[in-house]
Amino acid sequence: MKQEKIGTIVGSTVHLTGALKDSSEINIFGSIEGEISSETKVVIEDTAMVKGPITAPVIIISGFIKGSVIAQEKLELNSSGKVHGNIETSDLLIHSGATFIGKCTMPNKEDKGTETGEEIENEQEGKDSELIEGGEKEEDE
Repeated sequence: MKQEKIGTIVGSTVHLTGALKDSSEINIFGSIEGEISSETKVVIEDTAMVKGPITAPVIIISGFIKGSVIAQEKLELNSSGKVHGNIETSDLLIHSGATFIGKCTMPNKEDKGTETGEEIENEQEGKDSELIEGGEKEEDE
């Protein structure tokens, strides 16, 4: 049986300012102002307050986040969770009662390297303007 590495725990009475990076799991009960990144998992408990970006393969949020959240594999926003910022993940679960104010991007694993929604929209606008211009052209006799 594989033993999990003990990661970082930020206690409920701790206020940390600065970057927090760990190759193992990070559990936040207190407050952090700064970047958080893990190579495995970040858990924001219901007593936690984070101001800054969070990046990890799996992120579970029960507390308050003000900043961008990038979960490469899965993001779970529990009923007590609040996110004020943009989310990027391929698998999103938002429980009833949760608060999310921001924009969500959900790239598929198969779509890596494909156009973004904005690029597709701009491309479509270009085609629309070509159609309009093409319809107004006079034919040479």
